[in-house]
Amino acid sequence: MMMLPNLFAVVFLLLTKTGLANQLATMPETPNLGDPTLSGYHFRITVVEQLGYVDIETDKDTGELSFSGYLIDVLKEVSKEHRANFTYELATPSGFGSKCEGRLNWTKGEGFNPTTEILDHSSAYGVPFQSQYKWGESDVNDRPLSEYSTDLYWGLYYITPERLKVNRFTVPYKPPGKGTLGMMGTATNIHSFDDLVANHSDLPICASANTAYVDSLKLTFPELTINLVHEPEIHKALSDGTCDIYVGVHALLSDVVRIYSETGRCTANGLPIGMIGQPMEFGLNYSSIGVRTELPNEVVDTLNYWLLALMACFPADPEGVCFEDGDGGSLSQLYEGRGGTGFECGYIQFPPLATSEGLSPGAITGIVIVPVILVLLASMVYHVYQLKAQEKRMKKRFIQQLARNIEIGGSAREISADKLTEAFKHICGEDGLISKEDLAQWLNDLHMDFLSESDFDRLWDTMDLEGRGVVEPLDFFAFLTECGPQFKEVHMVYSALPKIERQKLASRRLSNISAMGEEGVKQMERMINQRSRLNVQTAHSPSSKSCRSFMSGTDTSSSAY
Repeated sequence: MMMLPNLFAVVFLLLTKTGLANQLATMPETPNLGDPTLSGYHFRITVVEQLGYVDIETDKDTGELSFSGYLIDVLKEVSKEHRANFTYELATPSGFGSKCEGRLNWTKGEGFNPTTEILDHSSAYGVPFQSQYKWGESDVNDRPLSEYSTDLYWGLYYITPERLKVNRFTVPYKPPGKGTLGMMGTATNIHSFDDLVANHSDLPICASANTAYVDSLKLTFPELTINLVHEPEIHKALSDGTCDIYVGVHALLSDVVRIYSETGRCTANGLPIGMIGQPMEFGLNYSSIGVRTELPNEVVDTLNYWLLALMACFPADPEGVCFEDGDGGSLSQLYEGRGGTGFECGYIQFPPLATSEGLSPGAITGIVIVPVILVLLASMVYHVYQLKAQEKRMKKRFIQQLARNIEIGGSAREISADKLTEAFKHICGEDGLISKEDLAQWLNDLHMDFLSESDFDRLWDTMDLEGRGVVEPLDFFAFLTECGPQFKEVHMVYSALPKIERQKLASRRLSNISAMGEEGVKQMERMINQRSRLNVQTAHSPSSKSCRSFMSGTDTSSSAY
């Protein structure tokens, strides 16, 4: 009888091994680890008009539509043959969607079947529908599928809980700027949304109809009277007195003011238009591409890959994914020359008080000069603040990358000279010096946060103080001694990570690269990533947030509807 437990153990072991062998026999082969593509795919994509991001023009003779703008350029770059490699056709909202106010009538007579017969309604895809966000998403999400159905909606779409219930999203992409709501118009002396509610609630306010944010805006600020307008009517609403303030996506509004200044529409009711106060610190913030649920997973995976690659790549890196004779691909590069300050029209947020005729010339001069001096001082203080914030940001990103190669401590002094020398040799070229290209290639890491071109240039100028075009070992070590707070911050966050996350971030240790080579390290990274994804709960745990905070050097902001 004493042998029964051992017998059961043997049987259990045999069954376990047999089950494992069957699982291994049925597992797929190692996947192809080349860049993913969507060769052979053709998508119908709904785009929504948004000034500067998706611009739509109609040919007067043929009636054909042409599309341009930042997001159209992004689509062209992602779909190129040497990247995701898919074809597409663009459509504006049809007007037949279930979320359309005044939805077009389907009736064409007895027996009409909207899922099979051609749509020939005279108002279909009309100009009034082109800027309607909810109408656009309906063309992707309405069921059953019909001839107005599309595969993707591509625009400044917010990721909302309601939309996540009915379609999938790609990773958030990053239109430069703050993605929460802001204010634009002719009203002055308003510091923020709280100031607007407390002291200026009698002012007429407009917001865009048929967007994801407008209902929340009304519920959050019931004290405000909000008039709904369509996107192309914003300037008209400011001019005819419908509103003094327009509330919309902060990153978009500065671009709108710039375009107004370039098209001779700088004023409304004789007053200059500009950005008003500070943006919200809460609310919808992330924008993404909506994908129809029936499309294969590889569609979302491939779009994610190329969006992330083009957000993280360095345009000057000759081996990077966005190097095309130095001109093409990087999302930050595509945005160059598009953004605005919000003050191109001469708007003054806090204008001086009007003076009476009895003031002396000296007093009038003082009233005129003092605000100018204050503005200059404020500009200088803000500039210094921006420089300090940029310095902290780019130094932190450098130390995060260094921690991928060697074990760091709370300061540079806690790292041995041999380790620092080894790190320097890993970054530099064959001449024993670090060039700007060497530094860019080292920092080009998809597992780390995006470093903007201006941050990278500032980092290089800080290291190459004498402007020689190269960084010597002494320059490198001197720079590290100036990164004390960043060493301490990164080390504290890194130490608090769970073991699997530390392994993931430390996979590029120089000892691993020396032992396995670059390709071997890349394979190990992929294995660790796959193993970490097996535990679904990791994505919602505090440790996961700590990992993201380690890899993120800046706040990620985006804008959408």
